[in-house]
Amino acid sequence: MPITPQELIANLGDLPPLPQVATQVLRVSADPDATAEDLRKVISMDQALTSQILKISNSAMFGMMREVTTLTQAIMTLGFSTIKSVVIASSAKNLYHRGTVGLQERLIWEHALVSAIASRAFAKSLKFPRVEEAFIGGLLHDIGKSVLGVKFPERYGALLRTVYNEGAICQNMELEMFGFDHAMVGEALVSQWNLALSLQTAVRWHHDPIHASDDHRELAAIVALANHMALEQKVGIGDPAHLDGANQQAMEILRVGPEALSSLKEGILAAIEQDKSMIAEF
Repeated sequence: MPITPQELIANLGDLPPLPQVATQVLRVSADPDATAEDLRKVISMDQALTSQILKISNSAMFGMMREVTTLTQAIMTLGFSTIKSVVIASSAKNLYHRGTVGLQERLIWEHALVSAIASRAFAKSLKFPRVEEAFIGGLLHDIGKSVLGVKFPERYGALLRTVYNEGAICQNMELEMFGFDHAMVGEALVSQWNLALSLQTAVRWHHDPIHASDDHRELAAIVALANHMALEQKVGIGDPAHLDGANQQAMEILRVGPEALSSLKEGILAAIEQDKSMIAEF
């Protein structure tokens, strides 16, 4: 009898939970009474994370007139919401790059980052109120692929090579091989990390946003658009034509017609180009 995605996650003893510092950052950033100093104390315990945040705050993405040299400056520059995104991105990278990092792992990570940037840009353009949540949703939507790659390196590696070389449909192959797909596994992991239900929903339904619950359907649709667009830009593994159905669902949910979407995409491409410095920092 096949195991469930939840059982798979529970049995992955060698997979780290969300790092302790990341957990504390999420707790502090969610506290309305927390100060920049509270956040600085937590982040400063992790030298690698501190360095990452300083690099991001000095990237072209934020267009600062002067160099940011201290963690306090970086927190004030980025804001609590963006700090939270950077922390989750740093934690996610550790999982995306777990084990041997080859072409497949690099493609999946680059796809995650471009999808995150595109999700944020779509959210801004569509006046979706939780812009950084859209970024995180785009970042984590394919995290289940990395989990499967860690758990079943040979079998899943072969599956991804077939998708890459022969244009097979990734989800269909996953369902046939394991009885569940990367979206289900990703949802289980994001749930274990105690991230918001909206993010769990976006990860689960980024291929079928119409099935997301009413409260979280728009976020799932934004991530679906970003996922499709990243593949259109040839960033990632897979044929964007296989996601045309998800893209159409997302357009209907967000009430965006073909002409409006084409216009939106011009701005999104500019945002991706501008934010490429962030990709380099990761």
